[in-house]
Amino acid sequence: MEAIKFGNSRIEYDIVRSSRRKTVGIIVDPQDGVIVRVPKDLAEAEIATIVKKKGSWITEKQRLLQEVKAPPKPKEFMSGERLMYLGRRYRLKVVTTDETNQVEVGLIKGKFIIKVPLSLQKDNRREAIRATVIDWYKDHAKNKIKARVNYYTHKLDVEPNLINVKEQKKRWGSCSSLGNLNFNWKIIMAPMSIVDYIVVHELAHLRHHNHSSEFWELVEAIISDYKERKEWLRINGRQLALK
Repeated sequence: MEAIKFGNSRIEYDIVRSSRRKTVGIIVDPQDGVIVRVPKDLAEAEIATIVKKKGSWITEKQRLLQEVKAPPKPKEFMSGERLMYLGRRYRLKVVTTDETNQVEVGLIKGKFIIKVPLSLQKDNRREAIRATVIDWYKDHAKNKIKARVNYYTHKLDVEPNLINVKEQKKRWGSCSSLGNLNFNWKIIMAPMSIVDYIVVHELAHLRHHNHSSEFWELVEAIISDYKERKEWLRINGRQLALK
């Protein structure tokens, strides 16, 4: 790891070289820190100069990242723990029973009821519950997100091609050149107002394939407080996870 002094701060960064790269790119990541992607033969002294020139931008990004909430701790999937769904935290109740031969999940009377078969070995219990909970989230995400897409499609006068809900590591949603919309199933943990913002964001890309002023004007015409919702997602997004 390299470092430079910038004012009263010290900026540490990792250099990633590539023979295919012709320009310098800097990323400030909440987990990996400052990453500087450079052409293979660029001298370290020149890289340090570039980092120093971008020092104000880097330190501002680092300041903003300090506001970001940490991801949740891994779940044991035991009674008393809580899971998020549409912005609320619901307590888990795990019941071992001989009435089922597979893990079952349901949100019943304000609790996640998880039925676990007696035959399930303890060593496999956590992963089996986790996999079933994720399947439950995905099914509910598909239904909710498709319903919201249908609702906002008419408001924006657009027509998506396909709607996919799947695992996405770094994106909440995306819109392909073919008009296919992809959504991260984890957004179903967020409040419905955030789900709506993400849905409208991707639908707006069917009209504007960029983040131009026209794009944001269209989003704002549908969701007047989109900036607040976007900020909520920036600060709380890492908590929308199931480990």
